[in-house]
Amino acid sequence: MSSKDGRLPLNGDLLKQLRKQKGLSQEKLAEQCAEERLYVSLSSIKRAESGSSILYRTAKELAKFYDVSVESLIQNSAPDLQKELATVPEYKRQVLRLAIEISDENLRDRVEELNDKSYSYYHKDGNFLEFGWLTNSSDEFVFERMRRLCAMLQFTLKNQIRLFVEASESPTNQIDNQSIESATKTLLNQVTWGDIVACPCFVSSNCARPRNVFLPENPDYRDWRIVSMCQVQTDYFVGRQSELSQLNTMVADLYQHGKGTTVCLTGMAGIGKTRLLHKFIDMLDAQHRSPVRLQVLNFGVVNSLLPTVKLIRALFGFGENDDHADIRQRIALSPIASSHHLFIYWLMGLKLHESEQRLLDVMEHASRQRAIEESIIALLTHRPAESKELIVAIEDLHWANELLLTIVQIVAAQSHRFPVMLVLTFRSENHLLNAPDWFQTAQTIALSPLNMDESIQLANWMAPGNQDAIQRCVERASGHPLFLRQSLLCSRLGNTVPESMEHLVMVQLCKLDSNSLSAIKAASVFGQCFSLEQLQFILNDDNYYPKTLLEVGLIKHSDQGFMFHHDLICSAVQKQLSESEKQLLNEHCAKWFEERDKKQFALHSKRAKCKDAFTILIKSAKEYLASFQFEQALELIEEAIEIVPKSETAYALNLKGNCLYSMGKVKECIHFLEQAANHNTDSTASSQYFIDLANPYQVVDAIDKALSILQTAQDISEPSKQYAQLSEVHSMRGNILFPTGNIEACELEHQKALEYSQKANCDKAKAKALSGLGDCEYLRGNMTNAYNNFRQSLSICEENQFLEIEASNRYMLASTLIYQLETSQALQQSQQSATLAYLTGNRRAEIVSRLTAAWILLDFNALEQADNEITMALSIAEEFNAVRFIACLMEAKARLKWYQNKPDEAKAFIDKGLNLVEENNLQAFIGPWLCGTKAMVSPFWQEAREALDTGEQWLAQPCAGHNHLRFYQQGIRTAWNLKDRTLLANYQQQLKSQCEPSPWRDLYLNQADVMLALLTNNSSEAQLDAFNQQVKQANILQAQISTDELNAMPVF
Repeated sequence: MSSKDGRLPLNGDLLKQLRKQKGLSQEKLAEQCAEERLYVSLSSIKRAESGSSILYRTAKELAKFYDVSVESLIQNSAPDLQKELATVPEYKRQVLRLAIEISDENLRDRVEELNDKSYSYYHKDGNFLEFGWLTNSSDEFVFERMRRLCAMLQFTLKNQIRLFVEASESPTNQIDNQSIESATKTLLNQVTWGDIVACPCFVSSNCARPRNVFLPENPDYRDWRIVSMCQVQTDYFVGRQSELSQLNTMVADLYQHGKGTTVCLTGMAGIGKTRLLHKFIDMLDAQHRSPVRLQVLNFGVVNSLLPTVKLIRALFGFGENDDHADIRQRIALSPIASSHHLFIYWLMGLKLHESEQRLLDVMEHASRQRAIEESIIALLTHRPAESKELIVAIEDLHWANELLLTIVQIVAAQSHRFPVMLVLTFRSENHLLNAPDWFQTAQTIALSPLNMDESIQLANWMAPGNQDAIQRCVERASGHPLFLRQSLLCSRLGNTVPESMEHLVMVQLCKLDSNSLSAIKAASVFGQCFSLEQLQFILNDDNYYPKTLLEVGLIKHSDQGFMFHHDLICSAVQKQLSESEKQLLNEHCAKWFEERDKKQFALHSKRAKCKDAFTILIKSAKEYLASFQFEQALELIEEAIEIVPKSETAYALNLKGNCLYSMGKVKECIHFLEQAANHNTDSTASSQYFIDLANPYQVVDAIDKALSILQTAQDISEPSKQYAQLSEVHSMRGNILFPTGNIEACELEHQKALEYSQKANCDKAKAKALSGLGDCEYLRGNMTNAYNNFRQSLSICEENQFLEIEASNRYMLASTLIYQLETSQALQQSQQSATLAYLTGNRRAEIVSRLTAAWILLDFNALEQADNEITMALSIAEEFNAVRFIACLMEAKARLKWYQNKPDEAKAFIDKGLNLVEENNLQAFIGPWLCGTKAMVSPFWQEAREALDTGEQWLAQPCAGHNHLRFYQQGIRTAWNLKDRTLLANYQQQLKSQCEPSPWRDLYLNQADVMLALLTNNSSEAQLDAFNQQVKQANILQAQISTDELNAMPVF
């Protein structure tokens, strides 16, 4: 057996035996193969001996080395399947046949013209024609092509043609035989001119709409039907007129009044939600109002993003196949804010640039939800006028993934504001039974069972003429359409009628041939949707085709290949599997997915009870964690915890806690991280478990608890010389000490962190330590050295893609750039930091990033933009009660109001900020800066002097370096406001002597010189203009000096 990609599984036990006979280890075997110029890698040897698939050429090389045939090494999975599932007989080739008789041989050319030449063979014999499509060379659209061809032939030639379609078993030599069998001609002679007849395969596969029975007296054709090929939907529709009327009223409101809505068709599985939806769609199609259609599957491997892509594109008027570049250009030129573009590109399924993917990859759960909501609302708000009304039909919403549910929730909550109508189907017994709040705004149409008359009408369409079976089945089905359909299908197989769907399916399984039985069992393990290639892989039969399963109505065609006719059937089949069957089938499924889908490989390995299942689950989870796909990782971790070996319990709990922490679920993660630390028996891992536990306590400002935990981690790490862990302990402790203004203690911790990072040769630890030392230089007010440290740290982050460290430190680089007068760069860095923090869910970093951007925008005199940044940062800070940041934002708000010439509001904000400083002992962090701002915005001389005095007292204590710079700078402006030459000269001298040299410091020293010269009438207009030009070039417009200010107040 070989897969389509040229890989095949070898007999692992035989390979191990052959290797041991030669006395070789796997490594030595790889070396000897290389010496003999046989291209067999160590990893290939390990894969082959584990039973995993390897390339055929690698198998040939191994066979050559061992001097055996390739065939003797190939793992034959058929015996296991024969034993556990069913005997697998040789299966004949399948062919889909279209047999035609024309009334006049001259019509042959017309028939040939209408055919799209996709057939595998074509025979002609006078007035008789036959086209065949071999299943092993056709794609999933072959039935649709045949349906369209039949419809065109019937429409074009009318009573001059008669035909039938059949899925048949056909020997190979018949394909090469140009004549048409007499049995085919005989059957065509019994078809009325102008009619099409179809075998059950076409009828049950939604390819033909039955009109009447065909040859009911002949048992060989009892289930054949005279059909119409003019519509794909073949399920008979009865009842539901009230529900259709409600839906039509909503459509009228949409098109006549632009009133959008969300409506949910709900009811138990198989009650007819899908059929009602399809009938509604047919009506819309007839009105030229075709909706966007989405279908969600319960499980199995499909493109889970496809429904999302179709929905989001439709909201803006894009189609599924629109060019990516055109979509980008239209979104870029739209009124939608650029901060939403990345998410819109992603949701629309566009290929992202590397930098975009890099930002997207660091998204955390909370920030993703928030960003999706804001982006979709922006998309709806700015829909192109030509898009007009939109109807979206989503089938089986109860199986939707979290992303699609989130999007539907957002659109549903907004639909009343826009001309958008959502029509959803979901099961009332599934998880949407406890509907979320937003469902309360949706209109619900609950489907009840069919009444007796409707059930009989439906049954007569399904099984005309079989009144005894109809009566029994209608009574048992109790108005449930799916139960009724399956009961009638099963009634062909015997006289008893099962009482439940599970029994119905079990009866059908018992009547299946061995190949079909094996296939349906395998399909149930793959999921609701599966491919022909997967079934062939499991059955070890490249020619297998599920004709019987299609005929009896268990499965039908889908875009992915095949799917169960209903997910209840899939579940019922699964329930019939024995434990040994489940294990064997999952083992084969795991082999199928091993090189295709790491998540499915891990899940099936667990279900197969593979001895390495825990390791496989954890490895796959860590790969998802590394790519910031936290939800996928969490699912696998939770699966691993169910089978965790006792010795690995702490490790698994720690991994789950860290995953939750990465998702922004800080409080939830503490429980699992504490359990990991308490259950751990591995002394080498203990310190890391305590370090991980300290993280969430630091985030929630439980500082004493965090410091205590870090001390425990240090006590464990020091005796065993775990240098990487010791570096992390000291980095975290230094970060905790940063806002206290204790420079010496903070610097000591980060220096130790750097030393340990070098001993550990760990780049990540080094990046954190350099960033911490940058913080220390910032505390001293030495912005040049701080910039250099942050730049070094970020270089390491960029080189190694340490995005989580970069997100927390880029705004500090922006802060230092302010003092280099690189204001444009500083704004760019702060905004990039805000975006990165927003996407990673680092709310504290987002606060400071937006605060930093606001400082720069205030200097730019871009007051509206500054207000936006302050408002956004303040909403986050208040949500977390981040007091020290709220105090900083009050200072920024005060300056904003002062620049807007609103002194009363400015005073109110700065007073609030200073109250927070005193209440929370924040003097060392921000106190003097706020005092300087209060003095600057105060209209009263005495109040201003009191604020300056308080600021000087706080400056005499250890505090963050920005306090000196900002206090003296604003003291100079205050002295200018008061026209106090002595005070101005004093603060100029303090700025020069107390603060490290920097371009920013030099600019304000120059400002003080100009101000003093103006106050003593020693300044020329040229000097004033030169200074104002300098600050304009530096984009610090608030530093400009106006001669109007000189005359504003008397000189003291």
